[in-house]
Amino acid sequence: MTDTKLRTLSATAFALAVLAGIAEGAVSVAAIQAQQGIDGALGAQMAFRGVIFAAALACAWFLARGRRWAWWALLAGLGVLGLASMVLPMAADLAAGGSWYDTLGGDTSAVMPAIRVLHIAFVVAGVVTMLQPRVRLSLDGARRSDVAAV
Repeated sequence: MTDTKLRTLSATAFALAVLAGIAEGAVSVAAIQAQQGIDGALGAQMAFRGVIFAAALACAWFLARGRRWAWWALLAGLGVLGLASMVLPMAADLAAGGSWYDTLGGDTSAVMPAIRVLHIAFVVAGVVTMLQPRVRLSLDGARRSDVAAV
């Protein structure tokens, strides 16, 4: 596989992770709306997440085009902060005796566990692919000495 194809594969995995995050949000909002309706706080949270998702999709697009800053933004934003914000609360819930089904959101919707697993898997796939030295070498301004830093 060429360097450009690997980079595009990573960007695609991140874009699919964002789409899974949007699906999670839609399922959660539908469940909340059915139970209690949508208030201003939920609307603000939806708007905030919309901005984050749009920025992540833009970064994935720029990563596919070889922009080094997008590589760093996705690594820090989705690969570290985003993944930690999903996995750490789930680990705490499991440690407290929660079931896998409920921890993955099964108490919200029967489809939520599958969406959440896909979301996490796409982020991990994006990070693993983007960390390949060939991807870093394909970024704008890359030098052969960059491989030593990987």
